[in-house]
Amino acid sequence: MLTISKSSQRYTPVILSVILTQALWLGSKWFFQDWFDDPFKYPAKAASLTATVLMCWCIALSTRWRPIEDYFGGLDKVYQVHKRLGRWSFYIILIHPLCLAAHRLPDLPAFLEYLWFQKLVGDPYLVGHNLGIITLMLMAGLVTLTLWIKPPYHIWKHSHEWFGLVLLLVIAHIWFLDADIAAYPLLRALMYALLAIAAASFVYIRFLYRFLGPHYRYAVSRVEKIADILELTFAPKGKKMDFKPSQFVYLVVRKPGISPEPHPYSIACGYSLGAEFKLGIKQTGDHTRSIEALTKGDPVDVYGPYGRFSDRFLAGGRDCVFIGGGIGITPFLGMWHVALHSEERLSAESVSGELRRIHPEIIKTWESPRVFLFYVCREEHEASFDDDIRQEVVLSQFHGFENLEKRGHRYELYLSSKQGRIDARYIADRVPGGVLDKDIYLCGPTPMVDSLISQFRRMGVPAGQFVVEDFNLL
Repeated sequence: MLTISKSSQRYTPVILSVILTQALWLGSKWFFQDWFDDPFKYPAKAASLTATVLMCWCIALSTRWRPIEDYFGGLDKVYQVHKRLGRWSFYIILIHPLCLAAHRLPDLPAFLEYLWFQKLVGDPYLVGHNLGIITLMLMAGLVTLTLWIKPPYHIWKHSHEWFGLVLLLVIAHIWFLDADIAAYPLLRALMYALLAIAAASFVYIRFLYRFLGPHYRYAVSRVEKIADILELTFAPKGKKMDFKPSQFVYLVVRKPGISPEPHPYSIACGYSLGAEFKLGIKQTGDHTRSIEALTKGDPVDVYGPYGRFSDRFLAGGRDCVFIGGGIGITPFLGMWHVALHSEERLSAESVSGELRRIHPEIIKTWESPRVFLFYVCREEHEASFDDDIRQEVVLSQFHGFENLEKRGHRYELYLSSKQGRIDARYIADRVPGGVLDKDIYLCGPTPMVDSLISQFRRMGVPAGQFVVEDFNLL
């Protein structure tokens, strides 16, 4: 089932584009004095225009374009907006045919007849009508797959490619109807521009992204298997990828036995001059299980990096509370490594000024905030990264938990099957000095994240101190 967090997102450009569209439509109606006789057509047309604008935004947001990611605060936030707009677009477009048919009420058979295919008698409007029915049926099937069914990742990924056909049918529907959009020049220019942007966005992400997107050639340099966790280290085979801890990449493997679709994984290490990076992959789905076929030396394509989760941590301001639920622990692994391994940092003189600006965390003068890490799992056997987190402590400059806690860092594995559902008060009681002056980072199941934010807010934690990784694709 579709997972959407309650964390606030930026919708200003979307809202403004909807308002502009409605204003141009109503303004054109007034200018040309071209009012409808049927009052039900006003909500019908308003719904179709709004849904079309939202759909165009939805497709444009799928491009992974850097300026879009920067504006929304990370690709995870972009996808949350993308999912909301897709859902709203579907619900709103349902108003369109219902209101168009409403003039036939209370004659229910006539009302239902209007909602079905019409016999073609040479009228282009009827062609547009039937195309609209096909579009709605296809969209309903695809949205149902996303909203209420949780298919395997590769099926979900391929199903989204059919939204290109939805867009094509919408354009054909508008063309054959030859109604308001075609009649009013300003509205026509705006809507055709939005549809052109959406079409170009779909062509880019579906056919051109593999060539034009930010991608790098890497090869597997190390493979480790710990329980159901596969730890893969990759080394560059040409241009080096610049990344920050907690960012994620889309991994593409072209090897027999491994599904080739791009799959997102969080980087589980900090940046080094060699630009090697590590992924910790829990083997739960078809793709993650097939990844086990990778061996040392195998080439891969890496697209990215994406995400802004660690930006505030690297700025070195407030101390941090990290709360990772289940596989949501992975974005924290890189930041945990950076916080503990100051002995790996370099002198400022040995690093270029540009690199010092981008990666302050690799310079010896950078001081990590204190980190309080909570790893939340139901059962102990599900805590696949617990050994990795503890090993980082042993291998770090602290050489164990006693010195780690003297520095101020802390780590706790929380098992909900034994301790009950974790709550904000429990966390606050175990963080020295409380949480009111800390930045609180959360990643995990949406219900857990939303519940903890609500509890922390009631305790007085300001909204600006939450940093959420919202990357739930389904």
